[in-house]
Amino acid sequence: MPPSAEDPLVAQAFDTKKHEDLARAIEQLSPEEAAFFLHRLECAIRKRKIQLTGYLVAMVAWLAGMTLALVYFGMHDGFTAWVFVVPFGVVGVILYAFGTWAERVARAPLPVAKSPPG
Repeated sequence: MPPSAEDPLVAQAFDTKKHEDLARAIEQLSPEEAAFFLHRLECAIRKRKIQLTGYLVAMVAWLAGMTLALVYFGMHDGFTAWVFVVPFGVVGVILYAFGTWAERVARAPLPVAKSPPG
């Protein structure tokens, strides 16, 4: 999956050192440009929240999986070392799923403005 190219102006919103420059730049935008920027910023924030949630879910799944693998390993005879690979596979699937979801959210189209009736 290709890396997403975040708008440089949106990326500045996450850098606390550049907030003043960003505020000055936003003041100079037209209403349509400001709406577009706000949409991109909301998408970037949602993307980061989804990614963070995915990391946390993956960590919990890894901990639970490794605990269960250790219990299984201790209770069974023979070759059971394969159980320690399974939690990493589950983590990979979780990270891939959340990453795909986050990228889809980041590419959300700009909502169409409703025209006033009349």
